[in-house]
Amino acid sequence: MKPVPMLLALALPAFLVACNPASDRLGSAPVDPLDIPAEAPAEPAGAPAPVLPDPWALTAFEPQTVEIYCSFFRTDAAGNRGDRIFITEIAGVPAPAAIGLEGQRVTLEEVSKNKDGPVETWTYRSAERGAEVELLLTETEKGFESRDYEGSIQLTRPEAGAVQPIVGSCGV
Repeated sequence: MKPVPMLLALALPAFLVACNPASDRLGSAPVDPLDIPAEAPAEPAGAPAPVLPDPWALTAFEPQTVEIYCSFFRTDAAGNRGDRIFITEIAGVPAPAAIGLEGQRVTLEEVSKNKDGPVETWTYRSAERGAEVELLLTETEKGFESRDYEGSIQLTRPEAGAVQPIVGSCGV
């Protein structure tokens, strides 16, 4: 069985080269890792990762109607009112609604409205975009023909989005 030792003699150098990434051939000088050009500059330690746009983020939008019954606005940590991100229209029972999604107006249909104590849960869905949004609202003031609310809105489908505080009102 002379062929086995010959095969081992031939395979051993190939095995050693494959196991040593610092050299590209038997007998060549080792490669200094600092001499290898970097593909992209390294991020400094502790640097935040780049923020990519969220394709399912609720965003501001301009309603295509003036027949708005409910209008909800994003709020900041101090409670200041920001961009409009949700509306319901006057016409229809249940009333059609819309959100801003990726800067575009997306039409919604009411799925359910439930009340558990002081908290109301409104759920709306867009068949067109496959999105579902949930509002958790608490009435803060009741007027003659209007109601003011505070609460939160969250995109729940196709994936859960960030919970965003909102304020708004319904009425004419």
